[in-house]
Amino acid sequence: MRCAWGAVVVLLCLIEAGAQGIAAPQDGDALFKAGKSVEACEAYEAVLARDPANLAAQEGEVAASERLAIQERAAGRRDDALKALLQAQEYVPDNKRLLYDLGVLEDEMRLFVDADRTLTHLESLGSLDSLGPEVLYAIGRVKLDVGQLGTAEEKMVAYLKLRPEDASAHYGLGRVYRQGLQFDKACAEFERSIELQPRQTEGYYELGDAELEEGRFTEAMANFRKTLQRNPKHGGALTDEGVVYFKQKQYDKALTALQQAVAAAPEYQQSHYYMGLTLARLGRADESKRELDLATQMAERDHKLAAGLRLQGQTQ
Repeated sequence: MRCAWGAVVVLLCLIEAGAQGIAAPQDGDALFKAGKSVEACEAYEAVLARDPANLAAQEGEVAASERLAIQERAAGRRDDALKALLQAQEYVPDNKRLLYDLGVLEDEMRLFVDADRTLTHLESLGSLDSLGPEVLYAIGRVKLDVGQLGTAEEKMVAYLKLRPEDASAHYGLGRVYRQGLQFDKACAEFERSIELQPRQTEGYYELGDAELEEGRFTEAMANFRKTLQRNPKHGGALTDEGVVYFKQKQYDKALTALQQAVAAAPEYQQSHYYMGLTLARLGRADESKRELDLATQMAERDHKLAAGLRLQGQTQ
């Protein structure tokens, strides 16, 4: 964490140093080389407070803030990593590398509206060639997360033209197609992702989930079991196994799978919903009502959250 009082002290010292003709950005450089990321940021910010256009201080601020954010993330303090990048943005608002780092972290933290705003600003600055193809992938992921499927597809396809062997990008494009109800295209992308990287879980799960929606139960179950071989507590795969059994009227098997799903992922609304339906079929009315009531409450909560995110995006 940065110390506000420490920043004030550094600012006062560097103002005095500047009056004596000392090159302040070099003080930040020395602190950065010594591994003192917080102090280096404070030194660069003191320079930028006096001279916002100082290129050496801008570059130093970005480099020191990136290192500080990496350190905070490694320690499990993502909120502090976010604060470091946001504070740097106050001093260097249009640095492309900083905006890319910030947008990726915001998306990782599920701050989707913020991530979309950050990466939209990044795009508005012009050519992104210096950042490499990864920026296309990052923008595509965020556009998927905010439901802008056309732009998400455009960015993912552009990225895959440059990196055709990237299994994660094929998986991401598959998710775009799934949300757009283009199941054949989605399945093709998930299959390509699995072909490129057989040792994974999400490609098998998403492929199985798409097959479930099309009523292809045998193929779906095979992919759920491959998912569970690699992650026995995958809540989505356990839930979908239960859904398959439910649709096949194998209610005892459905209940077992759904109980495992609730234990693995208690916040997953669909598992509670299908457990309620399954308990009703088994004649356990009171338990069924409890699960269905809980599923309804969770659905209402999720709806309010989604509505709040949409409103936030419209007002920003």
